[in-house]
Amino acid sequence: MYKRIFLFLCFCLSFQLSAQKKELRDEFTHNLLKTFDVLHIADNPDKYLISKSPLSHFKGYRKIYSDTVTIFGDSYKLPYEVEEGKEYEVTRMILQSHTFLPFGLPFGSEGNSEKDYIASWLLLNTQLYLSNVIFPFEARDDKIVFPPMEKFTGKRFNRKSFPDIEKRIYGLMPATWFTDTLYVKKANSGKEPLDRDVWQKKHYLRMIFNKGKLVSTEVMANKTWIETLTWPRSGKEE
Repeated sequence: MYKRIFLFLCFCLSFQLSAQKKELRDEFTHNLLKTFDVLHIADNPDKYLISKSPLSHFKGYRKIYSDTVTIFGDSYKLPYEVEEGKEYEVTRMILQSHTFLPFGLPFGSEGNSEKDYIASWLLLNTQLYLSNVIFPFEARDDKIVFPPMEKFTGKRFNRKSFPDIEKRIYGLMPATWFTDTLYVKKANSGKEPLDRDVWQKKHYLRMIFNKGKLVSTEVMANKTWIETLTWPRSGKEE
């Protein structure tokens, strides 16, 4: 009798010390999505999230740009006077997060941040191109951004001819090194976003590439499930 009472009291105490909520989870977002990179498809205005960066083929792709930024003249606001044309080095802290989502953006509008830059990709006539490199929270001179990327991949950006599409393109670097599979899903629109659970249930695509060429595309049903999340009542929710 006393044992049952003790177990009952332990159960009540554990309930008071923890809180629970049920949350919809989905295969694409919670199991496949590993990058902040984005994909555009020809003249389609939509942005797509991709499961991983095609640059992950190269070892050390997260650290192409070190934690020291070289700047030129007064292109950055510094707390001291600078000499025009002189190079300066400013050390900054890079915060990495696998669950980063900018405040105010709807669920499914951005990927997961695994590095300090975003590679923008373009699929054009079945060829995958690296089209831009973006630093989301700062501006960097092109001379600082693109030569290191060309050296890293051993490829060059073609800047002589661009497709007539409304996208910010620095140049076109064919991703001929990439022979792999990408899981791709249309990002949730920031202007007319879908409800979280509606977007999560939307299908995604499996795209198979051979030396940067798209060889097959398959529509995949996005599996969803309900997961119970538990955390201490005095702690913070994740």
